[in-house]
Amino acid sequence: MTAIRLALRLGRWGLVGFATVSFIATFINCVGFYQVAGHTQAEREAFAKSFAQIASQLTVLLPPPVRLDTVGGYVQYRAYGSLVIVFAIWALASASGAARGDEDRGIVEMILATGLARAQAVAARIAGFAVASFAAALSASIGVILGAGAGGESFPTVPALEEAFLLAIFGLSCYSLVLLIAQLVAPRMATGVAGAVLLGLFLLNSLSRTFDSLATLRWLSPFRYSELSQPLAPSGNFDVRATLVLAGIAVAGGVLAALAFTHRDLGSALIALRGPARPPMYEPSRSLIWRIPVIRGIYDRRVGLTMWTAGVSVMAALFVVLTKTIVQPLLSIPGLATYFAAFIHGAVYPSFLSFIWFGFAQLLMSGFAIAQVARWAAEDTDGRLELILSNPVSRTQVLLERAAVLALGALIIAIVSGVAVGIESHYQSIDLDARRLAEASLLLVPFALVFAAVGALLSARLPRATVGILGAFAFASYLMLQFGPIFDLPAWVQDLSAFKLYGQPLTEGVDQTGLMITLAIAVAGFAASAVVMQRRDVGA
Repeated sequence: MTAIRLALRLGRWGLVGFATVSFIATFINCVGFYQVAGHTQAEREAFAKSFAQIASQLTVLLPPPVRLDTVGGYVQYRAYGSLVIVFAIWALASASGAARGDEDRGIVEMILATGLARAQAVAARIAGFAVASFAAALSASIGVILGAGAGGESFPTVPALEEAFLLAIFGLSCYSLVLLIAQLVAPRMATGVAGAVLLGLFLLNSLSRTFDSLATLRWLSPFRYSELSQPLAPSGNFDVRATLVLAGIAVAGGVLAALAFTHRDLGSALIALRGPARPPMYEPSRSLIWRIPVIRGIYDRRVGLTMWTAGVSVMAALFVVLTKTIVQPLLSIPGLATYFAAFIHGAVYPSFLSFIWFGFAQLLMSGFAIAQVARWAAEDTDGRLELILSNPVSRTQVLLERAAVLALGALIIAIVSGVAVGIESHYQSIDLDARRLAEASLLLVPFALVFAAVGALLSARLPRATVGILGAFAFASYLMLQFGPIFDLPAWVQDLSAFKLYGQPLTEGVDQTGLMITLAIAVAGFAASAVVMQRRDVGA
């Protein structure tokens, strides 16, 4: 029990952050349902019919909805479709941190020094995350019940508890898989490889709904078993067999992770590529790369940056291919003219590509920024920042170099993915303005810097809580974009969302005001973090 309590203590900020995000996501979607669907049955059926036609063409991202004329069916689709991805990201960050981050900080060594067996240590971390994930999932269910109550309806408790259990088991299955992968590969590659595996499993399931050739393989993905249950909708179901499969994945992944941990040394990988034997060296490297600011940061992150660039570029090309597949059937539905008018300004295909791809690219770039900020926070707590400052290097210089490394990394991802969009658009006969495509791609860099600046400020003040709070900030910013128009929020409130400030540069050009506000936020955030960083002891 002591080990489990320690695991909960180490992950308390993640629990608080993701529980808050889960509650807000379901509560706002519930309240928003009554705003957009109306209160009479006729209004809700008309809304459900129109929305279902749109959703049927977006199955590449989300599973088909059930009973959109009810608050349960709407929230199942709108909120939990995203929360599944959020819990997978939480599992990725938490498991990779438990397996590798805690080793770097010496926490694992300290735990094992108490006499606790390695298998018991792994079991304690899994049990700790199980408790945390169920608590966060339960907060999402509470959001559903309270949101429905705010709309004048009562929501049954049993389906809400079933959904909480399902979401928690799904998160736990992802956690065990990441924990296993982290034991197999080198420490610096653990998060990247595990993230690539989870992304591949997500795409395997989602793309199988569009490409029949993948349907025979989707049983490999835990995302598939998660979507088989939709208990919140009145005609939905709770698939016991699929839930048991998720539980089996969690148990099997945990057992294999424990076995792998018992057979490897701390700080090493179970599967290590043996290089040529070299005598030990105790002198600093003489390579010029390590002496050039910014370049050394990019070189140190070269593996992760390569994986991010390749992944985002592949996704970009894939979304271009899917654009015609999605748009063509939607254009044949007469009742969707009003919906398309909300974001289509000019040519249909470029407008839709701007809406669907660059909206998703913003989510990916915010994830890239959060991943880099997580590394900054880890450097503060594991002693690496202290070593850097002892060179000596000023704290302001460290902060500026971090900002430059992130900006350059984001620039590389933006350029390569933009080229991928341009090439694939040419093959798909989608005519894009080259200048606006370049602008839309390059604007992803200041967009990423907003989250980096907020993260830098958080890591300078609360390094252990940084990832959880920054993730909640990113999700709240996205929700503000989605629900600002629904709740008729003032324009200045909606402009607080970085997603809103990005605009639609591919079709409407650069929003100069939004760009200036974005840059001002980034500069102010890094400046404030420089001040705060000077006033706090490293590791405190």
